[in-house]
Amino acid sequence: MDTKVRSLIAEIEALSEAERQTLAQEVLPLLLTTRAGLEEIDRSLEALSDEALDAVIERARQRAGPLGDEAVAAIIDEALRAARAHGRS
Repeated sequence: MDTKVRSLIAEIEALSEAERQTLAQEVLPLLLTTRAGLEEIDRSLEALSDEALDAVIERARQRAGPLGDEAVAAIIDEALRAARAHGRS
């Protein structure tokens, strides 16, 4: 692992809980759009039980609001396809 990355990990571990929460809100959206982030999302989804996956889908539905089930399914499908495509490249 890169020295800079190790240093950042140590700095994050030293943050207070409130600072970690703020950091997560600001940084996670950026990290999740990376190839590694998408691949990790895909691995995490594949590891979920049916019940846990249903809960994730229900949260997506609630956040999507008026988009409807087809739009939610399309969003989830596109995210998984992107993660798999990036994993092959």
